[in-house]
Amino acid sequence: MITPQLALRVAILGGIAFALFAIVFFRLWFLQVLSGEEYVSEARANKARNIKIEAPRGDIVDRHGDVLVKTKEAAVVQIEADRVPEVEAAIAEAYQAASSAAERERLRAAAQADRLARRERRQGEPTTRADRRELARLERAGAQARAVRVPPLPREALEARRLYRRLGRVIDVSPRRIHERVVKSIALTPYADVTVRTGVSRDAYNYLLERQADSPGVRPTRTFLRDYPFERNGAHLFGTLAEISPEQLDQKRYRDVEAGTRIGSGGLEEEYDRWLRGTDGFTRVSIDAQGRPRDEIAATRREPRQGNQLQLSLDIGLERTADRAMQRAIGATGISTAGGYVALNPETGEIYAMGSYPSFDANLFAKPLSNTTFDRLNSEANGSPLFNRALSGRYPTGSTFKPITAVAALESGQWKPSDSYFDSGAFKLGNQTRYNARKARYGATDLVKSLEVSVDTFYYNLGLRLNDVEGRPLQTWARRLGLGRRTGIDLPEEPAGLVPDAAWRRRGFRAYERCRAREDVTYGSFAALLACGGIDRPWSAGDNVSLAIGQGDLQATPLQMAVAYSAIANGGRIVRPQLGREVQDGQGVPVQDLQRSARRTVDIRPGNRAAIMEGLRRAATGPNGTSTGVFKGFGGDVYGKTGTVQRDGQEDQSWYAAYANQQDRPIVVVTTIEKGGFGSETAAPAACRILAKWYDKRAPCQATAVE
Repeated sequence: MITPQLALRVAILGGIAFALFAIVFFRLWFLQVLSGEEYVSEARANKARNIKIEAPRGDIVDRHGDVLVKTKEAAVVQIEADRVPEVEAAIAEAYQAASSAAERERLRAAAQADRLARRERRQGEPTTRADRRELARLERAGAQARAVRVPPLPREALEARRLYRRLGRVIDVSPRRIHERVVKSIALTPYADVTVRTGVSRDAYNYLLERQADSPGVRPTRTFLRDYPFERNGAHLFGTLAEISPEQLDQKRYRDVEAGTRIGSGGLEEEYDRWLRGTDGFTRVSIDAQGRPRDEIAATRREPRQGNQLQLSLDIGLERTADRAMQRAIGATGISTAGGYVALNPETGEIYAMGSYPSFDANLFAKPLSNTTFDRLNSEANGSPLFNRALSGRYPTGSTFKPITAVAALESGQWKPSDSYFDSGAFKLGNQTRYNARKARYGATDLVKSLEVSVDTFYYNLGLRLNDVEGRPLQTWARRLGLGRRTGIDLPEEPAGLVPDAAWRRRGFRAYERCRAREDVTYGSFAALLACGGIDRPWSAGDNVSLAIGQGDLQATPLQMAVAYSAIANGGRIVRPQLGREVQDGQGVPVQDLQRSARRTVDIRPGNRAAIMEGLRRAATGPNGTSTGVFKGFGGDVYGKTGTVQRDGQEDQSWYAAYANQQDRPIVVVTTIEKGGFGSETAAPAACRILAKWYDKRAPCQATAVE
């Protein structure tokens, strides 16, 4: 007999069952009737896949249209991202962690070595046994940090081993090297296809293309490589290409870029990437059940469009001459191995030539670079060819800084062009006595003469006078003229440099004292230097005296000095250095003008500027000028200043800064040569040869030993 309670339970269960049945029924009706056509379309689409066709990047040409960077097609072999052996992901994670830790150790060791170098400049080289042991340890730490290796494949990874052996025999790459490239690629861009060989032979390419079923996930394809016809000339300016990283995909400037796309990395390639990068095409192919491509589907191919052409202000003829001039000057020393140069228009900021020596063949970076080659290009023993000294080389500038000191003294009212200073050959400050180069004596000296013959004591006197003036005019004018700040050049990662002052040293000394107390190390000891840095005392008048002749803690680049000399030459406009001139289409028709106006102006009174320019003219071509012998026979007016940076325990660094405006073609040239000796011996002849090329002259540009 069915009780009322049982009947209620049955009714409830029946209702639930009916509701569930209704839900299933209406869901099936929705999928099959309302959405049936949509899913049929998606199912059909699953039988096809879009294969991206990479667009070639635009060319880069110089001001005359000579091609500096172009694109060429090459065959590559890739492993598709979703077909990479699973075991590689764990190995890539471990490798990335080890690389990050090693990079932190390398940076720490480099910072300690930099602190040591600063102390060497002030106190001489360390000589104790403990010092030498610590230096050796730092060198080992840096070497170990650069030598992080990819862990090997485990023995049980049989599938990956078989794939790499089979593929390696075809493309002539060892399985171990394929494994390393896969791991490094995953660590950098986890979702991008892995390129295991670039520039494979036609036979290998066709073999893999015909036998894709034998190597699932291996895809032979075509790509575009950058080609550099002038090899070493301008190599530091162009940058390279790299697949976009996950972090870059989140940046606004790359919002329209897909994962796996190659973008500009460093240099002009990065700065003008949106113009140089073309529009990718695609071809639609049918695929089998395993996702392998079969046939191209007709009428579903979109051709890629090449990127725009970038025209530079660079003159490749002048660039090549400048490189040879630096090589000749450096070779003449028998000691120096490196230097940098800049040549620009002081009215517009257009850069005509800019480079660093030694250079490197930019074509090396068109393909994946081995660790051995990269280490060689970064080696200090080889002159660190990858380091761009013109843009990033921060140095004291020696006497090329004197015109800046002159501007500060004249504009602050602490000196007048007609004022005279009696030079006895020595300048005494406290218990220290400083002398002119070669201990020369010049007697009564005005500002023009002080620049012509480069009287150090004259500028020691100005540095002392300016030290106690409110507003720190020496530092203020150095910064106004472009030192201690980025110039705004259209290249990424430009350093700011340093114009030292009392506030900077005070902050550093306070940090040093806090660190010394925390680390419990002795004041002035080597341990304190390594742990706490080299700012181990507050500012003194001697620091301003040193700055007045471009010595001490000053850090300026050749590019910054070129901007400063341009401002003095043009009457106070602070130009913005510019390499990009205009963007053009494939036929060379202008698309976008890239030239920019001066960043700002400073007020230099005409009389003060005239006195400084006359001193620079006499320094280059006057009867007693420090570089008159170099420019003998050049003809016309040249304005220039030598500079010699003294380094304790090391050879002097050579500088020269010049301005000329002949044939209505103004130009500023700055050269520097590490371990180059007197400015008139190496840097000045190099600058003279650059100017001679610009004005199409046959000047002898002979080195002299006057300073």
